[in-house]
Amino acid sequence: MITVLCANAGVDKTYEVPNFAAGGYYHPSSANTLAGGKGINVARVLKQLHQQHVILGFVGGDNGRFINRDLIDDGFNTGFVRIAEESRVTINIIDRAQGTQTRVDEVGPLVTPSEVRLLKRAWRKHMERSALAVIAGSAPRGVNLDLYAELIADARSLKRPVIVDARDEMLARAADAGPTVITPNLSEMQRLVRKQLSVPDGVLEAATELVQDDVHIVIVTLGARGAIGVTRSSGVWWARPPSIERASSVGSGDAFVAGFAAASMRRSAFPDRLRLATACGAANAETVGAGNVTAERVEELAAEVTLERLDAPAEDEDEQAGP
Repeated sequence: MITVLCANAGVDKTYEVPNFAAGGYYHPSSANTLAGGKGINVARVLKQLHQQHVILGFVGGDNGRFINRDLIDDGFNTGFVRIAEESRVTINIIDRAQGTQTRVDEVGPLVTPSEVRLLKRAWRKHMERSALAVIAGSAPRGVNLDLYAELIADARSLKRPVIVDARDEMLARAADAGPTVITPNLSEMQRLVRKQLSVPDGVLEAATELVQDDVHIVIVTLGARGAIGVTRSSGVWWARPPSIERASSVGSGDAFVAGFAAASMRRSAFPDRLRLATACGAANAETVGAGNVTAERVEELAAEVTLERLDAPAEDEDEQAGP
């Protein structure tokens, strides 16, 4: 089983509005409301890839009840901690005519120390029964910036690998705690190392430094250019997605993480984990809404992913990012 942490779960509202501009009045051509948050997006793709998992996080108020009910009705296993404040709402406006997307995120709820303690207990309970964990997204107000680092330390005490998709200070502290994998995008990686990075040389140099410290694997996602993965002993690889008709990039990074986690559960070789992850990201980008992929389409795209090795092979390579 995979434990997925979505600390800042919310209600996602997605509208398709052709030729959207600020100050106008519009009727969307389509509208969709569902439970959202990066961890939930990861879980949606894991479900399509037939991976058993549980979703943890904080939910509160009417929005929290909607989130939990929406997921349970769709067949997900949840272990949310109920909190006093209302869960957030996120609005996405997709404009295919102009190829743009506009996102408005409410500030997350304020959680209390006792609610955080309940989450830590739930994490420990589920980690004892899990083979792998994913920490994805931001945390709501009131959460200590060391929370992800503390959860990683707890997982390490149980010898459980953790994949982290976070940003800014929570990512920096999580990286110091020694997670198995971190998956920043290029801008997040630049903020993490506090400098601009060229592709691929700057990315390789910065990722290699992190891998030589506490992180086992660093994967920097590059959008339509794919992803560069740097490992301790399985080499350095650049995975490039096939050409697709892009509808929206919302959730594609989350789909990438899910693909990598699923391939890790299968104990695939590192290049094959990158291949499946890249295919999941591309499949998500073909649709509006996060996590709307099918296993069949992912497999089709995986066959078209291009893998390039960027370093010389070592004599003995055995990097495991999964159970």
